[in-house]
Amino acid sequence: MGLRHDPNSQSNVGQQRWVHQARINLFTLMSQPDPAILAALPGPSSDYSIPSSLHSVASFGTATTINKSGVPTYFLKCARSKNLIEGEYNALNLISRTVPGFCPDPVAAGQFSDGSRYFVVASLLKDLRSGSGRTWERKLAEKLAKLHTDATSHMYGLPGGQVTCCGATEMPNPPTKTWSEFYGMHRLQFILDENTRVNGRDVELDRLGRTVVERVVPRLLGSIKSSPSLVHGDLWAGNAGAINDPETGETIPVVYDACAFYADSEYELGIMRMFGGFTSGGFYQRYHELVPEKEPKAEYDDRIRLYRLFHELNHAALFGGGWYLDAAKSSMRTLIRKYG
Repeated sequence: MGLRHDPNSQSNVGQQRWVHQARINLFTLMSQPDPAILAALPGPSSDYSIPSSLHSVASFGTATTINKSGVPTYFLKCARSKNLIEGEYNALNLISRTVPGFCPDPVAAGQFSDGSRYFVVASLLKDLRSGSGRTWERKLAEKLAKLHTDATSHMYGLPGGQVTCCGATEMPNPPTKTWSEFYGMHRLQFILDENTRVNGRDVELDRLGRTVVERVVPRLLGSIKSSPSLVHGDLWAGNAGAINDPETGETIPVVYDACAFYADSEYELGIMRMFGGFTSGGFYQRYHELVPEKEPKAEYDDRIRLYRLFHELNHAALFGGGWYLDAAKSSMRTLIRKYG
């Protein structure tokens, strides 16, 4: 997840200061590659170098490439959060094992030799570009449908309850038997509590949130026929792209920056609808040919709105309320009018 935020948020100044410091820290890293990173790579450490150009900076980590014998070969992400790094490494393992080539192949994860932060290394998606167009969307739909139908579990969440991060938000994933309980308690109630923690108490948000968790979630999710499917977890347009098959030159859809866990497969669509980017007419038509909307289909759009609500609240927690908090309250009022 990148820097998606309310342009009017008062937190922007602080984020800009963080980005400036992150650039300084990463350039220091690039001039002196950490021995722990080099030790995790195959072959002599002298083969590897980190280029002087910065790949990207977000409010929760930094990323660049690693060259092998002067050729860009690996992707490197660094962060202070152990959960973010281990969660992403695990997500890449789960996704790549089910749909090979759909995401970067994980290579290693570990801690800097000085203990200051953590890193994950993965294969580099060469010539990565934004994905667009009906053909790309249909191919993406096919790969995502395969992930959702082939990677299944007996419980929602993750084995051992491993924490994953959606942006900088560290999310609990305790193994849970029912989707209604998992989503109500470990996504919505969790992120409502997180908003209170970082933004202070909001009486209206408390009231609306309590009603949604206690009444709307059981009503909308308690009766659907659900089973745990592996989801990417943060699949907005900025976390999906395209590369060329090195052998055929064919366009291949790819995803990255995952925070995978086992959920109802429709959960994936909440953030996809929130930020758009999958609207050429190819994605949803093809996806639902392979993974039909759950019954009752008349409530499908409301379930997607309910899943989108988590991401609206997450962005409000990350970026100080503002537009996202207003959008979350609007979503809750709409759902409560119909199901509360």
